[in-house]
Amino acid sequence: MTYNHKIKVSIVAVAVSVVLAGTIAGCNTDSSTTTVKDDAYYKSLAESLIAKMTVDEKLNMLVGPGMTNANVANLKSDTAGVAGYINGVLNTTSGLDIPASKLADGPAGIRITSTRSDTAGTFYTTGFPVGTLLASTWNPEIVKEVGAAAGNEAKEYGIDFWLAPGMNIQRNPLNGRNFEYYSEDPLVTGEMAAAMVSGAQSEGIATTIKHFAANNSETNRMNVNNIISPRALREIYLRGFQYAVENAQPWALMSSYNKINGTYTSQRADLLTNVLRDEWGFKGLVMSDWFAGDNALSQVTAGNDLIQPGATNFVTGEVPLTVLKTAYANKTLSDDIINRDATHILTQALKTPSNQKYVFSNNPDLNAHAALAKQAAEEGMVLLKNASALPIDSTSGTVAAFGIAQLTTRKGGTGSGDVNTAYIKNIIDGLSGQFTVDSTLKTTYADWYSANKTQQWDAFHMNYTWACSEPDASALSTTEINTAAAADSIAVISISRIAGEGADRSADKGDYLLTDAESTLIDNVSTAFHAQGKKVVVVLNVGGIVDTTAWKDKVDGILLAYMPGQEAGDAITDLLSGVTNPSGKLAQTIPASYADVPSATSFNGVDTNSDGTVDTNYYNEDIYVGYRYYNTFDKPVAYPFGFGLSYTTFGYTNSAVSDNTLNSKGAKGSVTLTTTITNTGNVAGKEVAEVYISAPEVNLKKPTIELKSFAKTNKLDAGATQQLTFTIPAEQLASFDEANNQWVIEPGVYKAYISPSSDVSSTDPVTFTVNSKVVVSNTSSGALALPDGVTESSFITVSK
Repeated sequence: MTYNHKIKVSIVAVAVSVVLAGTIAGCNTDSSTTTVKDDAYYKSLAESLIAKMTVDEKLNMLVGPGMTNANVANLKSDTAGVAGYINGVLNTTSGLDIPASKLADGPAGIRITSTRSDTAGTFYTTGFPVGTLLASTWNPEIVKEVGAAAGNEAKEYGIDFWLAPGMNIQRNPLNGRNFEYYSEDPLVTGEMAAAMVSGAQSEGIATTIKHFAANNSETNRMNVNNIISPRALREIYLRGFQYAVENAQPWALMSSYNKINGTYTSQRADLLTNVLRDEWGFKGLVMSDWFAGDNALSQVTAGNDLIQPGATNFVTGEVPLTVLKTAYANKTLSDDIINRDATHILTQALKTPSNQKYVFSNNPDLNAHAALAKQAAEEGMVLLKNASALPIDSTSGTVAAFGIAQLTTRKGGTGSGDVNTAYIKNIIDGLSGQFTVDSTLKTTYADWYSANKTQQWDAFHMNYTWACSEPDASALSTTEINTAAAADSIAVISISRIAGEGADRSADKGDYLLTDAESTLIDNVSTAFHAQGKKVVVVLNVGGIVDTTAWKDKVDGILLAYMPGQEAGDAITDLLSGVTNPSGKLAQTIPASYADVPSATSFNGVDTNSDGTVDTNYYNEDIYVGYRYYNTFDKPVAYPFGFGLSYTTFGYTNSAVSDNTLNSKGAKGSVTLTTTITNTGNVAGKEVAEVYISAPEVNLKKPTIELKSFAKTNKLDAGATQQLTFTIPAEQLASFDEANNQWVIEPGVYKAYISPSSDVSSTDPVTFTVNSKVVVSNTSSGALALPDGVTESSFITVSK
């Protein structure tokens, strides 16, 4: 199995089968010739159409028409529940007939309204596992399949742009949107995003990677100024985006709400033009997040082509279209900038279904997509602990199901990441489908839930979920727990959390920490069942990680299920029963304590102008994010990055460096490693092998280890082997030298650990040598610099 981390895809609208020229009035076509419809073709066509537009038509394309369809130019059909539009053009004088485009939210699936006032029937979409769970599969191929399925649903419901995937770095466990994002590591982030983009765009749907960049918290997100060193930006917060752009060419990108080093991201030409387009070769369109930024003119001149949704700006009260028209009249906005941005937008819009005149069905194959959602969920859930508790034998007795989360099971988070699905399989329903469950407990929880459930609204009061407290002692006494322990064969305790856009989590009880009621439940159930010589398993149905240190030694098994999508209950049960062998691994570290997180003291930000609102966030840990910090500074963790158990065991042998062309080919070179994985246990399963590199320090300080490649085996029967090959290109090995604006590989001996997790203490490294410094690439001088008067030493507190 060769896996060189290059998901190269065509930037052609590969799923388009209708001849585009027939959709645009005034365009001639010769049906006897075959036209290669690549980006150059669409750019040329866009330029020819823009040449026929009036200035007002072009400016309307640079500004969204609002979040309703009332003012959309040339909307051929609408889809209820979309997040916004891109204006089209209808002009009988010029002959232009360019349909408007529709944009839909939903990193865990396509977010539209499930019912329509003027149409009978329902229009559900599939609730796929959240981004964190998908990353935990460490399997880009299944993520690509999920992307294709979501893209198909978008296409069949008339959507043109999918506002996904989200791919910001999980800098801190308390980010309210961590569930939408993939990982604390930029390589995992980039790999998964590239796979999702490739899958969705194979259906002729535009993806929109977001939020570019460093949108790593939700607190005052529309105004906060994130102070980050240029090196940390390059190596941690931008690198995943770079990978996705260079390897999958998303048709669109969304700039973020926040400022970086004093300037809104949507108004930074160095970020959106110099880095994104000139250095990385991005060919798509850039749109703002909804109501982002504080200066429409600065946005479009910086390279933020499209201002969304186009209504009055929340921060300043300005009306973007009016601002741009005034600037044009005053000659502070040139035709060159207008034409440039409009070309970026139209080049991509022309590839999408509305402009391809695709006749959508409103009838995607939801059954097939639900099956895929379940498969992906099962491959990504992480078995954290198993002291001979799992799998559960369905014939050995009765399962005692505890925890209100068996009924408040979370398929995904709130906000724009929510998906309107036909159903969600609760954990108790999944358990009941495969096991005999304790009927008395089942009734106790059902009655409590019915009497005590409440609607829990999200930060925008747009979506709600059902919330419910744990049963109190009057509903579930220790006597009843003891009775269950005597009668049942095993206990399964379900614990859930909900989070979403617009608010960050807290390190308090009921969020990062368990509630008193949850802690008491674990204590009481564990005491009772262990007294009977029986096991206790905890299922964590959470979007972001929670503390495990306080209670993990009290239980015998822990399954980290994250938010597994609409098939949650059945997917969880398949892992508990052994129908599926766990193969997920952590895409983030679970620290021993929240206080150990390197950004624990800085994450909430500071109020620097004394107005009572957080306005500045200093990224004090610099490049030492996640495992880079814990490994470098020898901090113990609860569970290391990359960790995950299986019902079988695997051995690693014959690890070697098979090729090293870095000395002969320099920046075009690579290093290739191999290892052999053997299933040394008794159950068929999959293993993820991870390659961590320890680089020499010459002029640049570096983390002790960094992930540079990974691969997942096929399903290996007991005793079976598979050789894995890892090819790591020079650009992936490079570190950023901000003093010289270069990506460089420093000379010396490199250690490569091919390991089952970032705990490489038991892994013998193989080595390769770089004879002299390799300059991989030069970058824009001074890009992303710190604000005047701010030095790295003034805010970076984590350094070697």
